[in-house]
Amino acid sequence: MARDTRNLNLICPNCFGTLNVYGYCENCRKYAIPVAPSAAVLPPRTILQRRYFLGKTLGSGGFGITYLAWDLETSTKVAIKEFFPKGYASRGTDSVCVTVSTQEGTPAFNHWLSAFLDEAQVLTNVVNMPGTVKIEDFFTTNHTAYIVMEYLEGISLRQYITQRGGRLPMKETLNIMRPVLDALLALHQYGLIHKDISPENVQIVRNREVKLMDFGAASLYNKNVTKPYIILKHGFSPIELYRTDLKQGPYSDVYQAGATIYNCLTGVIPPAAPNRLKKDLLVKPSAYGIHIPLVQENALMKSLKVNARDRYDNMGEFIQMMYGEFMPPMLHFGGGVKTH
Repeated sequence: MARDTRNLNLICPNCFGTLNVYGYCENCRKYAIPVAPSAAVLPPRTILQRRYFLGKTLGSGGFGITYLAWDLETSTKVAIKEFFPKGYASRGTDSVCVTVSTQEGTPAFNHWLSAFLDEAQVLTNVVNMPGTVKIEDFFTTNHTAYIVMEYLEGISLRQYITQRGGRLPMKETLNIMRPVLDALLALHQYGLIHKDISPENVQIVRNREVKLMDFGAASLYNKNVTKPYIILKHGFSPIELYRTDLKQGPYSDVYQAGATIYNCLTGVIPPAAPNRLKKDLLVKPSAYGIHIPLVQENALMKSLKVNARDRYDNMGEFIQMMYGEFMPPMLHFGGGVKTH
């Protein structure tokens, strides 16, 4: 699309439509009131790189803030993540530049910022991958860093499960999760693990594509970078995310992918990993009356083993077992075992 040449003062910060002389947008039927929700957030209408016109804040977490933005070069919506680690960063007197909260925290902030950029570079190199949100750009400015991603309109897998009555059939669950698992397999080959997989971070886009979202917790597991934040989702996070004495790896994502599939099938979130150490109360899906072939149920339960050594080492093994690709066609489900 062509560059947007409108007067920036006439662009609606809510939907990026055009304001009338009264500051009212006929498109979203709102008045443009460019006020940031908090002092930590960049004000609406902020321009980054002379290209990205910031709108509303989409969310914030332990590592940063996500904004909806308008790409003036392509006249399209994008999502922009700003590196802004909670408890370590604050906004300068200009309401734009990032400052480190304490002088003692400066070396650590710079170390984490470098890791953030390393991970952005890896994600940018992984192009044309159907199962992940596309990274379009990344840059440093305002004493911090930004990642520009495609903006995906749709609903989360969590919302979709709710709309479907709280559970999904086996076939539909596997169809939805396959591009996510394939994307994770590819990311692991680049040395990157996601560490925040759940139905909230799987997006079903309007064109029915499925995308894995939110790489805020991701890390290059082969570099062992310690971060200032840990994202824990009880029921989805494996035991090694709770403890500093255990290593993380592709098997950590295997656990979270298994927990997501389990939640889709049963409507139940698995018990938190630490609670399963003393007494494991994880119930097999078949006990809930779920129709699931035994080999797949065993594979799913193995992915959810508390101790990493008891899980699949990598996503490829999990995919093979869950999707039956390890078996000849004659052994697929339904009917007995056939022999020549």
